[in-house]
Amino acid sequence: MNAKRLEGALLDFWVARAAGLQQMERVPAWDERHDPDSGTWHPDTFHPARNWSHAMPFLAGEWYAIEDILADWFHPDWSEVPAFREDPLKWFMRAYVALQYGEMLEDGHGLSAAMPLQRPAP
Repeated sequence: MNAKRLEGALLDFWVARAAGLQQMERVPAWDERHDPDSGTWHPDTFHPARNWSHAMPFLAGEWYAIEDILADWFHPDWSEVPAFREDPLKWFMRAYVALQYGEMLEDGHGLSAAMPLQRPAP
């Protein structure tokens, strides 16, 4: 799978994996929020592909490398590209994943485990 095509919950999963976060073994309470200092994540509470506060630690720590990847993918004026401008956070997180694993992701990195602990439907 190409990192440039990651979307939604699957992108969140890969960001968590790239950051070295461990998936929580329990389902969080309905009002529980992601704790950035816990070293854990859960699909119900961790959404770096759409929540800037979840993404900022990764952006701050790897900004220059992420910027280099975006320049390679688009061109030096990557911030002006319509696809990027439409959803910049998604592209930032895709670049973060590519920084850790490369652009082409292999199934062996855990794709099948992307969302095992989803909260059951009522």
